[in-house]
Amino acid sequence: MILCYDSCVKIFKTILILTSLLISLVLVLTYDAFYVAPSRFTVRYETLSSIFIPSELDQMHILYFSDLKYGTWMDQTRLQKLTDTINALSPDVILFGGDLFDDEARVDSNTVAVLTNALKSLDAPYGKFAVLGDIDHLTPSQTDFAKQVLYDSDFEVLENQSTLIHKQGGQSITLVGIDSMINGQMDIQAAFANVSRTAYTIAVCHTPDAAAQYPSSLVKYAIAGHTLGGQAHFFFQSLYEPQGSTNYPRGRYHMDQNAFTLDVSSGVGTTKKDVRFLANAEVVLYTLQHKQTS
Repeated sequence: MILCYDSCVKIFKTILILTSLLISLVLVLTYDAFYVAPSRFTVRYETLSSIFIPSELDQMHILYFSDLKYGTWMDQTRLQKLTDTINALSPDVILFGGDLFDDEARVDSNTVAVLTNALKSLDAPYGKFAVLGDIDHLTPSQTDFAKQVLYDSDFEVLENQSTLIHKQGGQSITLVGIDSMINGQMDIQAAFANVSRTAYTIAVCHTPDAAAQYPSSLVKYAIAGHTLGGQAHFFFQSLYEPQGSTNYPRGRYHMDQNAFTLDVSSGVGTTKKDVRFLANAEVVLYTLQHKQTS
């Protein structure tokens, strides 16, 4: 009887300890998801290597961020932390992937002024470029506000058009900006009209599902946002699953038999609920690498 009692006590203590640890872990993860992770901006580093990247652009740094969602949860303090994070990386080029405002935010002249000052402080010697997101197109006035902020912050807004990125020399890569397939006026044909097959071309569109329509012979790399990585991800279920991201909700995808890669960033903002779980708020720093021909 004594041995049985001792065994039962040990089992009970073990269960109690494991239960306490499990509850503590859940509490820590919950606290982190709601109070720390939404304003913890991680930096994801990627290297883009290709023989099509000119030697003059070897080691050029291109920073991408998207889904600012300013006005509900993203406030001025959090925005300042984000701009400090970006400037500390000293990017050569900055790309913004759309959605300046949260869809529930009040957009007024004060909001425009705060955003303009913050985004204007971002430094990129070889250019700052942007595409518009679905929330930027929510209403005509929203579109006007978004364009005003971006233009006044020295961003060139690409609406179904391409541009060249280069340093002082003549060598360049091509950047294609495509309007959002949700609420916007996406025009793939116009966007790629002036793109050369021999150029290293990066295509940027807010909505990731648009990538299925890209001409694979003209794209080397594609970047999208929109999904917030699900914002809170639980196994095969996500808190946030917006239209336009059904096929490519998060992560990297090899498109059209490895013709190009689609990289879906989880963005920097939050919406509906200020929470992040297994979907880090992130900026992505791409380093171009000229690959020698063998």
